[in-house]
Amino acid sequence: MKAITFLGATKAHNTTYIMPDGREHTAHYFGVALARFYPDLDMRVFVTEKAREMHLARFQRLAEDYVDTLEPVDIPNGADEDELWSLFQTVVDEVDAREQVIFDITHGFRSLPFLSILAVAYLREVKHIDLQAVLYGNFEARDTSVQPNRAPVIDLTDFVALFDWMTAANRFTRFGDAGDLAHRLRAAKPTWQAQQADPAQRDPARRLALTARSLDSVSRALRLIRPGEAMDASSKLERQLLDATQSIQAHARPFVPLARSITDAYAPLAMSSERQKTDQVDQLAHERRMVDWLLERKQYVQAVAIAREWVISWVMAQVEMRKFSHKGERQAVEHIMGQALQERAQNKGVFGDAKFPNGKTLHSIGQISQALKIYSELGVVRNDLLHAGKRCNPINAQEMEKRVNIACSRLPELQLPAMQGSIS
Repeated sequence: MKAITFLGATKAHNTTYIMPDGREHTAHYFGVALARFYPDLDMRVFVTEKAREMHLARFQRLAEDYVDTLEPVDIPNGADEDELWSLFQTVVDEVDAREQVIFDITHGFRSLPFLSILAVAYLREVKHIDLQAVLYGNFEARDTSVQPNRAPVIDLTDFVALFDWMTAANRFTRFGDAGDLAHRLRAAKPTWQAQQADPAQRDPARRLALTARSLDSVSRALRLIRPGEAMDASSKLERQLLDATQSIQAHARPFVPLARSITDAYAPLAMSSERQKTDQVDQLAHERRMVDWLLERKQYVQAVAIAREWVISWVMAQVEMRKFSHKGERQAVEHIMGQALQERAQNKGVFGDAKFPNGKTLHSIGQISQALKIYSELGVVRNDLLHAGKRCNPINAQEMEKRVNIACSRLPELQLPAMQGSIS
């Protein structure tokens, strides 16, 4: 296991360092104590020119019997931006991919501790290191009533995980995908061992697991274009978040400020599966909001797919065909609309009437010409998207983005029917 430690150009004090698990060792440098706490380390000691002169020889003499290897690494003072980048790169270069690493930032000088934390976050993402600990011997909080002074060692590893939370929050904010947040919640819940040792931990672990499952359900349904499932999962999510409030505060504090944002973000989509079965008009309203929601988050394929199906459902609602998910009825409506589009293209916008399975007619729909035009526009962009541009004269990406936004944004032109339920 590799250890990264720093020596500053300040006076060293003989101090008893106390680890979170109660182990302690007295030394002038925390790196020496670290060598006792974790025997046989492959240690890299980062030193400026002045720190090398002041401390390196003594540090090596005190630590060399307890480490496997000990190599000094020269670094600049960090006096300007170029030196800081050089220092950052030096730290990164000293760590191999997938290596087990401990970082000690106790004696880092000026901006070194901050830079070290950034390097840790970077290495976890880029080199996939196995971070064992980020340790800080808190000399400022030492007990001065005894000699030598006693200083607690703080494990900052959980704070490094804030970068994971930030990445997950960013993904949710930009794309509406809460899958990474669900992963962070699962990682934060009490372990099986902790639950065995303390049965009181079982309930918060269960609540966090259920919340993570709810977040996954919403994200997966949206990603895989399952609007009904997404609406039902969104309706359950707010209750689940409320139910897990205390568990989140106790075990996943970085999630606390995100909970309200998540509830607010998914609220426009929320509609239970039971209500979807009894209020098709409100279902149309929710799905139309979902299209806008997806457009805002640049989820264009999902938005187009739902928008095109929405027009079919809208036609079914207009002629009081209320089983939106009935395959046979839906195919019949799609066939009639396709035939009308062909006639419309051949006859300068004119198309004949047709009967739906329940006897209602195409021309009885007041906005049918407008609906067919929107349906046609959506069909063009959907087909081009789903065929991955493998067509003659495919739409280029920039133009596709524009046309998707235009076509999907036209859904509100079609008035929702007053079949049943309120329109929200």
